[in-house]
Amino acid sequence: MKMDYTEFGFGLYEEDIRKAAQRFNLDLAHLEVEFFSPGRQAILSETFGERVFRIHVSLEEGRIIAVKQTAGPIEAGESDMFGKYKTFMK
Repeated sequence: MKMDYTEFGFGLYEEDIRKAAQRFNLDLAHLEVEFFSPGRQAILSETFGERVFRIHVSLEEGRIIAVKQTAGPIEAGESDMFGKYKTFMK
């Protein structure tokens, strides 16, 4: 269960990041922390095989603000890849 950080300092908030990731059902083993502001916002990248999803989270509002696929194939007719994230969007 190792997360990657784009900046060393984000590791200081590992427990807070872990709780936020678990709240939004994100895979800690395939998570990269791009930005983290305790109690405010987080930008995380979650990897599934060749696909990478960039997730913008409002910790204040307790919801996912936006999700974008940033890498990997996009296949027509595939089941909703974003369904996992839509559950946490309001």
